[in-house]
Amino acid sequence: MSTQKSLSKRKLLLSFVLLPICLLSLHSQTPVDWRGKISIGGNTTKIHCNINLTESGELYLRADTMELTGNYSGESGSAIFLSASTDRANFMHVSGMAAGTTEILPDVFDDWDGSPVELIKAQKGQSNANTFFVREKQAECNRYATFLGHGNETGNMFWYLYGTPVLPLIVQLAGHTLLVNNNSATNGGYCFVHYAWYKDGELLKEGTHANNGGSYYTGGAELDENADYTVKVTGDKGNIYFSCPYRYTPVSMPVNVFVYPNPVPLNTKASIQVGTNDVSLLDNATVEIYDVSGQYIGKININGQSLASLDLPAKAGIYLLKFGAKDYVKTLKIMVE
Repeated sequence: MSTQKSLSKRKLLLSFVLLPICLLSLHSQTPVDWRGKISIGGNTTKIHCNINLTESGELYLRADTMELTGNYSGESGSAIFLSASTDRANFMHVSGMAAGTTEILPDVFDDWDGSPVELIKAQKGQSNANTFFVREKQAECNRYATFLGHGNETGNMFWYLYGTPVLPLIVQLAGHTLLVNNNSATNGGYCFVHYAWYKDGELLKEGTHANNGGSYYTGGAELDENADYTVKVTGDKGNIYFSCPYRYTPVSMPVNVFVYPNPVPLNTKASIQVGTNDVSLLDNATVEIYDVSGQYIGKININGQSLASLDLPAKAGIYLLKFGAKDYVKTLKIMVE
């Protein structure tokens, strides 16, 4: 989860335009602009003045703490680089206010479990919670996506880094539909309520269950084999999670699957029929039932049968039947009326 500009690669690229009146224990009565690339490291550094990190200014915090007696402000385009680890936190203490806007680009240690790491503290007063931000980006599968939170304590506002897991959430239904696995029994205990679908980072759609947000349907065209599909989901407690990237791979289907009657009357069983020349494909075959929002409803085991009965929900609507046999998947739609 290293940032594109890691601290180790930047040590030799530092250019200083730091006015002498602001160094160490000296004092300044007027704000000081920091430009270029400035590195604070080695030991805790004490600075007495008001600091403004200018547009394109970069501050590297490699040590334990920078203690600033004064106010901090950052112009749009400014950035703070730091390395967050189990033994490195509390990078900047500001005795005054924090304002403006500065991006934080953290390097995070490899075995980070997503637990909070405090970064910056400033006087609560007129400090703006949006002074610092971490840019949202896709993390590796089964790692942690980074977010910046903020809180208050005894007259201070503090900003901290935390992570949420990147989960294998996407399920493919045929060649044109993707679903989020919203079955808490198989997705790690999560319950999702809002979805935003992306293709190579570009937003495709977003919504809740009310507008079928849990699924992405191409309209009938094949999914793109050369694109990465991802989804950002919000849990029922407000937490945000990312899916692992999913890439569509076409799979030929050596079985024919039919469902009838279709539509099926309420409170009537439907039948699913499977035809194949290789009955071993039906070993451990299953049919999963979803509503059109992607909400998992239930599953039946076929276990080698070429004909099986389905109990569908006692509610009118369209449902998706996901037939799976070894490496083969086919999705059918059925209407209950």
